[in-house]
Amino acid sequence: MSEQLNVHIIEPGYGIAAWDRVLIQLWRGPATLDAAARWLKIGKAFVLEKGQSICSSLSIVESSSPPPSDKVRLALSASFDALSASMRHQIVLAEGSVARSALVRGVGLTLSNFSSSSLFLKFAVSLDEAAMTLAPDLSPAAGGEMGLKGAVRELRTRMSDIARP
Repeated sequence: MSEQLNVHIIEPGYGIAAWDRVLIQLWRGPATLDAAARWLKIGKAFVLEKGQSICSSLSIVESSSPPPSDKVRLALSASFDALSASMRHQIVLAEGSVARSALVRGVGLTLSNFSSSSLFLKFAVSLDEAAMTLAPDLSPAAGGEMGLKGAVRELRTRMSDIARP
């Protein structure tokens, strides 16, 4: 992987990193109001930094992350909505069982319904699918799908490392 992972937040249950033209959000624990606000702030700075480059976001919800509360859903909806005009793709990847994926899709549809604009979240069934969707918009130095999957793997590893005693 030639592009460097720029980690903005790393906690045992939540991480945000920028890699190439993708803002990656990884949920392991509960979604919080604070995290939604921080993601929006980082997302705005990321888009500004990238200038005219095509940007996207990838939000990964691991199977250990519980559904967000109604207040957090509203905050997440506002954050996705505020970034929607600057992002070509806003992809949500729900990991775990089929039932779990359906639950996360339901939350995502609720986020879209709370939105004041025509917010359109895409849902991926696997990291492979998300990487394939995002690869055409990555820079030539990024390494394509494999580079993105490597960046996600690195973020997961770094989050696991800080969670160990």
